Amino acid sequence: MGENGITPLVRAKAIQKENGDLPLMVHIGNNPPNLDEIAELLSSGDIITHCYNGKPNRILTPSGELRASITAALKRGVRLDVGHGTASFSFEVAKRAIAMGILPHTISSDIYCRNRINGPVGSLASVMSKFLAIGMSLPQVIACVTANAADGLRLTHKGRIEPGLDADLTLFTLKRQPTLLVDAENDSLQAEHILVPLAAIRAGKGYMTEQGSTEHAFDL
Repeated sequence: MGENGITPLVRAKAIQKENGDLPLMVHIGNNPPNLDEIAELLSSGDIITHCYNGKPNRILTPSGELRASITAALKRGVRLDVGHGTASFSFEVAKRAIAMGILPHTISSDIYCRNRINGPVGSLASVMSKFLAIGMSLPQVIACVTANAADGLRLTHKGRIEPGLDADLTLFTLKRQPTLLVDAENDSLQAEHILVPLAAIRAGKGYMTEQGSTEHAFDL
C-alpha cells in the first residue's frame, strides 16, 4: 500500500462491516505498512495470505520466532493462507513455522500463466506436494484445499463429501516419484512423493488430465 500506509486496510475493514463481516484477505510481503500494524486490525475470519513469504515483512522475527502480533491474531481467529505465487513462499519460513505448530489453514497457489509455465508454482498439486515434503500429513494437506477452504469462505455447501453438498471433486494419485521442488526463493527441497491430478468432476461433468487419460481415471 506504499505511501498510503495502513489507511486502505482501515477503509476495507469499514466496508467489511457494511457487508455482513465477509472474510477479508490481506496480502503481506513488502512494507510499508508493517505487518504488526496490519495484524492488529484483523479480526476472526480474516485471512493473511503469503503467510510463509521470505520477505522482511514476514510472520517470523529476525531471530526466527513468531511475531507477537501474529500470535495474538491467531488467537482472535485470523486464518493463514499460503498463496505461494512467484515471490511469496519460502521453505525456510514454512518449515520453521510448521515446526512451531503454525500450520496453514488453507493452501493456495496464487497461480497465473508465467508461474505456472516457468515456475515456481506449477500447479496447486505441486504446492500441496511441497507441504507433504515439509512434513504435513496427507489428511492435513487435503483439508487445507477442501473443508478448511470452504469454511474460510463460508461456503457451507462445498468442501466435504456428504449427502446434500455439491459433488465437485478432484481425483489425485499419490506417486512415489523423487522430485526436487523449488520455492520462491529458489531454494529446493527433495520430495519422495508427489500428488498428481487425474480428473475432476464439476457440476456433474467429468474432466481428465493427460495423466488421468493415460491411467483411465474414470475406470476406477
